[in-house]
Formats: sequence, structure tokens, C-alpha cells
Amino acid sequence: MKHLLAGSFCSALCAIAVSAAADDTHSAHADALFRQGQALLSQGKIDAACAKFEASETWENGLGTLLHLGDCYERAGRSASAWHTFLEAEAVAQAKKDPDREQVAAERVAALEPKLSRVVFVVPPTSRVPGLAVQLGTNTIPASSWGMIIPVDAGTQRVSVSAKGHRPWLTDVEVSRSEGREYRIVVPTLEPMPEPNTNRRTAFRTAGIVTGSVGLAGIGAGAVFGALSKNADDASTCARGVIQCGSKSNTASAYSEASTVSLAVGGALLATGVTLFVLAPNPDNQEKHALRVAARVATNGGRLQLEGAW
Repeated sequence: MKHLLAGSFCSALCAIAVSAAADDTHSAHADALFRQGQALLSQGKIDAACAKFEASETWENGLGTLLHLGDCYERAGRSASAWHTFLEAEAVAQAKKDPDREQVAAERVAALEPKLSRVVFVVPPTSRVPGLAVQLGTNTIPASSWGMIIPVDAGTQRVSVSAKGHRPWLTDVEVSRSEGREYRIVVPTLEPMPEPNTNRRTAFRTAGIVTGSVGLAGIGAGAVFGALSKNADDASTCARGVIQCGSKSNTASAYSEASTVSLAVGGALLATGVTLFVLAPNPDNQEKHALRVAARVATNGGRLQLEGAW
């Protein structure tokens, strides 16, 4: 029992040591990136410095890093990003019971508020189709924030609106660096997309298969009648009882006519089936095939003519 307890205790210590080592690695990465950001900032390379502070904050959510990142954003003219970052820093300082840095963050938040550019999404009831999604850049604006003021950075802001079964709507808003400007974005009623012709396509193809099958049967019957017509004058078939012997010329003529009609009708039905199958409407409502069918019936046989493009 003692050995078991000792083993469990050692395992727990090892786990704590591994966790501490991982934390130390994260802190080392965050600290190195933070120092690189400070060096770049002192060189006037503001955008590069902000990127380093962002990477440092990703490795470790440090209060000092947040304050430096907010200051960097403000220097870069990204007032909204700076305001959000200082708000986060204020909350972190409050949680860590650091009143001095909490006050610094709160003062920076208050100083930035009059400078903020803002957008307001106006979504009329007629535009609120089921599943409506409003995005500002890569951020989805929840319905609870429609009609509310949202701080944004200066520059080009992409607005996209989408909903299932509707055509999306996109627009770019050029946010100037003028302090305190407000932009109202009225979301239009999205245009419904046409429903695909899936059911019609299936119906056309089913009808084509059925009609074509009947046509093939007719062609087969025509072939049989043709064979019987050739054998009508064969005395040996009469002897074997294959066919009923009678007026030889009348019997041969009847089989020949039946063969001609069967072949012509069967060919026409087969052509109709192919036409229905090939010209089944596409889901995008675009006809991409063309086919012309011509069937000819004559006393000496039938002819089927197909012309088309695929």
C-alpha cells in the first residue's frame, strides 16, 4: 500500500513538473515576442510591433502585453481595436486585483471613446428571413446587436449578408479616420434563389427511360415480324407448323406491313425517350443539350433520323 501511494505521489509530481515546464515554455515564447515587439516599436515599425504583441498575447494572456498591444493599436490608427484591448486589460487587471493598471486601462478606454468610428446595422422586419447572417469582416454580428452601435477601425470594412436559399449581399464601407463618425448600414431584403428543377429532371428522365424501353420493344417486334415475312413463303416452315399456311402473298404482305409499322413506331418512341432523358432540365435552369428527331414511314421500310449537340 505504501509503495502504491508513493507511486501515485510521484506521478502527480511528474504531472505538475510537466505542466510547469510547458508553462515556462509558453512564458519564454511570449516574453521573447514581447521584447521583439518593444524593439520594433522603438524603431517606429508600428504594424510589425503590433503583430509581435499579438503573437505574444496568443502564447500568454499577460496584462502588460495587453496594455502594450492596445497602445500599439492606437498608434497604428486602429482606435476600435485599441478600445477593445484596453477594455480587456481593464477586466484582467480587475480580476488580478491590480488597481493601478486597472486605472490606466480605464483611462485609455475613456480617452478613446470620443474618437471611435461606429457602424449601426439596420435590419427591417422584411429583411429578417430565417437563418439571416450578418457579418462585419470575419465577425458575425448577432441579432441582439442589430441596431446597436459597434466601434470599427478606419479603412475598408466588408459587410456580407447571407441566408440559405437566398442570394448573398455584399458591400464595402469606407470608414474614414474622422473622429466620432457613425455609419448606418441598411440590410436589404435578400433575393430568393430559384428552386432547382430536381423533381422535373427526375420525372423527365423516368419518362424517357419508360418511353425508350417501349420503343426498344417495338423495334424488337418489328424485327420478329420481318423474319416472319421472309419465312412466309418457305414451304418447309409450313411443314413444321411454324406458321399457319394460307395465302402466301397475303401473309407475307401482312407481316411486312406489321414489321414496318413496328419499326417506325418503336424508333419514334425510342427517339422520344432519348429526347426526354437528354433534355431533362438542369438544376440551374440552363438547357445545355439540343436534339432533333425525325421519323419517316414508307411502304418499303422506315427511317429514323437524329441530329443533336451535347
